[in-house]
Amino acid sequence: MPVTIHDVAREAGTTIGTVSKALNNSHSISGERTVQIKTIAERLGYRPNARAQTFARQANREIVFLTGLPRDIAFANPHMFEILAGAEAALTSKGYGLKLRGCGADTVCSMMKDVMERKLADGLLLHASIVTRELAVHVTHTETPHLVIGKPGFSSSLCWIDNNNQLAGELAAGYLLDSGKRKIAYIGGGDEDRISQDRLEGVKVRIKESRMCLDPSLVFKGESTMAEGTRITNGLLSRVPDAAFDSVICANNLLAFGCLNALQARGVRVPEDIALITFDDHPLAQLTNPMMTTVSIDMYDLGEQAGKLLLSKIRKPQMQIQTYTTIPRLVVRGSTASAP
Repeated sequence: MPVTIHDVAREAGTTIGTVSKALNNSHSISGERTVQIKTIAERLGYRPNARAQTFARQANREIVFLTGLPRDIAFANPHMFEILAGAEAALTSKGYGLKLRGCGADTVCSMMKDVMERKLADGLLLHASIVTRELAVHVTHTETPHLVIGKPGFSSSLCWIDNNNQLAGELAAGYLLDSGKRKIAYIGGGDEDRISQDRLEGVKVRIKESRMCLDPSLVFKGESTMAEGTRITNGLLSRVPDAAFDSVICANNLLAFGCLNALQARGVRVPEDIALITFDDHPLAQLTNPMMTTVSIDMYDLGEQAGKLLLSKIRKPQMQIQTYTTIPRLVVRGSTASAP
């Protein structure tokens, strides 16, 4: 059986990525280490695979985007396609193609291995919703060129970019406070929903800056669905007197649509009695009555930045990218103020 790069890496006590860099005289590997690895490779009789060398030069010029693609994704998460469009524009401008592959957290690791081992792509874009600890370990060990869109929910050396969801929460709470609201309720996803929790943290920070605090009895968590938004709001209205809160921040659009339906069904006027604000300017946010005030994120720009940064990562494998990008902005509509 011929000697493989894995054999050389095992003998040298390092990763195959480091071996590859040393054999290709990468400046990121010290001269002494390069000589040591080359000596081991020569002693073992290792001969580089021509196909692997082609891959190392990124001759494929293809990027694969791995994300969950359940039924009705276009309705549940239309922002996914804005991200894809932005990434595709950035990659196309540099002569790269973009392929979309659907998978879940339980299959992403095997799919990533298949894509990379078959040399189908020069790098990967990964949606944070499917990233697992197992994937993080494998990506780091193999030094796979990658970029996660969204901050992973655990500490790792993965490269990622994300919206600043805490800042988005601060903007939402700040706007309501500046509008004279003082009794703010929050409806969000469960504890595992990092985006919702980050937005909640931003709301708390901004309210605390105003020398107040968010009433824990007005914070509700559940599934991110319209039905859940309706259920939580009905429960809120049943348990809490109307005068106990004057505004609601919903962590996402589906919760906000359900909340609005419940408020109006109970005869609560929006925004006259209760102001309502949400995040991520969903296309349907302009079809409700009143139209939704949102803290909007430019998802196209997020995808575009992801594409550019991944290409930088491919050119410079030693780059570590963990940053927030794309500043959120407030879009004021009728759910918090009388329509113009």
